[in-house]
Amino acid sequence: MFKAIASLTAITLFAAPTLSQENGLMISAADPQGIVSVMEMAGYEAELDQDGSDDPMIITELNGWQARVLFYGCDAESHDGCGSLQLLGGFDRAKPWTAEEAIQISAQYRYSSVWLDEEGDPFIQWDIVTGDGIPAKVYLRSLREFAQALSNAAAMVFEEENSEEGE
Repeated sequence: MFKAIASLTAITLFAAPTLSQENGLMISAADPQGIVSVMEMAGYEAELDQDGSDDPMIITELNGWQARVLFYGCDAESHDGCGSLQLLGGFDRAKPWTAEEAIQISAQYRYSSVWLDEEGDPFIQWDIVTGDGIPAKVYLRSLREFAQALSNAAAMVFEEENSEEGE
């Protein structure tokens, strides 16, 4: 009996914490690998890379759409010590979208902003200030809500193109 209790205690002490076990888990833009780990623990694929400015960037997929987690407020030389994140996803349309159409997304999703690239393709972004840290569960909720907004935005963005294909 003692052996069983000791084994159970050892397993409990040395097992990797899950998000449900670790309610106090914090993330910060200053720790990109920590954000990757939290995303992976939550079931997301997350690849740490660098953007065009050599700042950290996470490549992921949200509800079937390719997305990025960009890091801002990083030291200009070391690219460390970042202070905020930006969730970003974009859509490649056959026909350019108008600003009037794009603003519909921002009107429905209060945390998002939308912009059009030079080809009229819409991008949706969502900024998160992490400072010294925010609870991982808050970050993951933001990620889930952004993923849902991205899916809903995709339905709006491709509605016309999808209806033309169905004709």
